[in-house]
Amino acid sequence: MHRTLRWHEVGVEKNLAALRDGLSRKVTALPEGRERALTARWLESVEELLRLIGSIRVVVRPAVERDIGFQIENEEMFFIAFFQPSTKNLFMEIATHFGEGGCALSPEALAEMAHLPEAAEALAWIGDAALKIGVLPEIWSPRLADAGTLSERRKAYESNANMALLCDRWGLYEHRIHFDPPVEKGDPGHVKGTLVEAVLGIVFLQCGMKGVARVACLLAPRH
Repeated sequence: MHRTLRWHEVGVEKNLAALRDGLSRKVTALPEGRERALTARWLESVEELLRLIGSIRVVVRPAVERDIGFQIENEEMFFIAFFQPSTKNLFMEIATHFGEGGCALSPEALAEMAHLPEAAEALAWIGDAALKIGVLPEIWSPRLADAGTLSERRKAYESNANMALLCDRWGLYEHRIHFDPPVEKGDPGHVKGTLVEAVLGIVFLQCGMKGVARVACLLAPRH
């Protein structure tokens, strides 16, 4: 972990497992009706989140670690990178419905879970900032005549279209944690780029700028 930056452990999997068990007990105890159907829907969503996390652990993490050349130390942080804004409402709805009575998780814990997409955005922001410097060994030229091309060469590495290629290689987009409906049209390039940036943010927090520089070569534009 970066020597000056610390990451607060949320206990994502533990919280989701506790929430799943609590909702399961609620569903069993409730009579048939609207509240039971609503609680059952929440239970199904929580079970889907746990399934997605399991798939990320088995499929995506090994692919990423194989390419970057080292193991990701903070697995929870890696899972958080995949949380999308559409997951926020699930935890807010559960907290509002059960109030202080809760459902295995306290309102404070549910609020933390609701902030996971924002934590993912923070990781992406860190990764975006780190890449701007980390890519320098890849694009640097000692020739003064090449100084004016550095900015354009950097943009080629960090463009969404270019990062989408690495996103596809790792399978990040297919494993994002979300409840968004299928989209027939539109460009997912921004989302793909943000997912790669979040991974780069994790690399920076674990290994600093040297780690980001090692990974930047994976973004070398194809000509």
